[in-house]
Amino acid sequence: MRDFSAKTESCEKREGEYCVVLNQTAFFPTAGGQDCDTGVLDGQRVLHVEMESGIVLHFVKEPIEIGKTVSGKIDWEARFRKMQHHSAEHIISGLAHSIYGLDNVGFHLSDREVTMDYNGELSEEEVTLLENAANTAVQENLMITAEYPDKDKLSSMNYRSKLDLEDNVRIVTVEGIDVCACCAPHVKRTGEIGMIKLTDVMRHRGGVRMRMICGMDALRDYQKKQTEVQKISCLLSSKQNEVSEAVDRKLEEITGLKQRISELSGRLAESMAEQIDETDGNICIFECSENMHILRNVVNIAKKKCTGFAAVMAGDDKEGYNYIISSDSVPLRSFSEKINNALNGRGGGRDDMLQGHFSADRRTIERFLAELK
Repeated sequence: MRDFSAKTESCEKREGEYCVVLNQTAFFPTAGGQDCDTGVLDGQRVLHVEMESGIVLHFVKEPIEIGKTVSGKIDWEARFRKMQHHSAEHIISGLAHSIYGLDNVGFHLSDREVTMDYNGELSEEEVTLLENAANTAVQENLMITAEYPDKDKLSSMNYRSKLDLEDNVRIVTVEGIDVCACCAPHVKRTGEIGMIKLTDVMRHRGGVRMRMICGMDALRDYQKKQTEVQKISCLLSSKQNEVSEAVDRKLEEITGLKQRISELSGRLAESMAEQIDETDGNICIFECSENMHILRNVVNIAKKKCTGFAAVMAGDDKEGYNYIISSDSVPLRSFSEKINNALNGRGGGRDDMLQGHFSADRRTIERFLAELK
């Protein structure tokens, strides 16, 4: 049902919105882990729909006359998407229970994502098997039915439920796959769900949390990922189904180049330090390597060229500078607090070496350290 007519039974103002109760409605309220339907009621956008003491409440911006017959219209694309995903959750949960003995202990379905929590862990191979079995159920186009069995029938049924229910229990059955107490709308046959794709599985509170997409969501996700893989494939001159191997080779190449660059940077920095003239006072060196091992080598060379201390800095004015300060004659630890306070720094060390980070700009650092005695 996408459109319906109903009579307004009440309308009251609540925190800047109007809460409307109808004698009947097709709007599903937020319930069972699923966000509410959206749509239009009497020409107004429905802001949200809630359940209170068994009554469905529709919230709109403007009041609606009590006793008036109004028309309602569900946002069908959004509703159908939720029907697909909730039905798919029943398939996944039913199979997870029958194959692996897991129980669904959490579920959330919104316009942005679907998450399902289970009380046990699954291997990568088990997740793949579960996903394949779920899509087989879709291909078989199984019936999905909903009923309100009487107490006698209910007591003899074996069904999943997070709550201990007794009265007015709605049972949703996916033929041969799952029997579960559920209040939400579902599709009529599993074939309407389309492809079921588990996009992420992670450990969560002693079990696993799965993220899932179905139908057109799954198609759009595949199209987006295919576009990205195609771009990577072109950049790496590799086949699309071999991009991970190509990326591994490129990362290995980059690692080797980084090691070579670090080695050459170290040689250059140490050579520059060797060429510094001996001087009274302090020495400050900027634009040195980010490699801390190289920084230590440079500062150990530079400190022998001065009577004060040598300081080497790596970084820039935007992100700040990592520093190492060293001396054979100046007790540096006594200067640590003064230096950090003046240059918005953090760090510390021993009398012969300080190490840390300055957030000041280069000119300020140079001027302060050159004059520090």
